Amino acid sequence: MLCDMAHEVQIDRDADAVYRAISTQEGQAGSWTANNTMQPSVGSVVEFRFKSAPVPLRMRVDALEEGKLVRFTCLGDFPGWKDTTVSWELAPAETGSGTKVTFRHGELERAGYPPEALASVNYTWGQVLGRLKAYVETGKPQPFLE
Repeated sequence: MLCDMAHEVQIDRDADAVYRAISTQEGQAGSWTANNTMQPSVGSVVEFRFKSAPVPLRMRVDALEEGKLVRFTCLGDFPGWKDTTVSWELAPAETGSGTKVTFRHGELERAGYPPEALASVNYTWGQVLGRLKAYVETGKPQPFLE
C-alpha cells in the first residue's frame, strides 16, 4: 500500500518569505523550474515545463493561506499524476527561529502511480526542497530543473 510522500525542512527565514517562494512565479523559478506560469490565485492553473517531460505539468491552485499553506491538484496530462495533490504547510520552527516546511505529494495510489517510480520522484522532491531552503535563505535562484 502506498502512502503520501512527505519531506520536512527547516528554513531560517520567516513564513512570509517561504510563502512567497512557493506561491509566486519568481519563487518557483528560484527552486523548482524557471519555466513556469505560477499565479498566486486560487483556482488558477499553473504550468511547469521540463525539457525531459513529454507534456507540461499542469496543476490547479487549490489553497493559498498566506504564511501557512499552498496546495495544488495535478491535472490529467502529466503521466501518472492525475488527481494527485502537492502541498507545502508552513509552521514556526520547532527549535530556534525560522519556518518548518512540511511538503506532501499525496493521492499517488488512487492515481495509479507506478510503485517502481516512487523512489525517483521522492528523491527529486527532496532535492527540490533542498533548493527551496537554499533559495529562501540566500536569495540566489537555484532551480532544480530547467
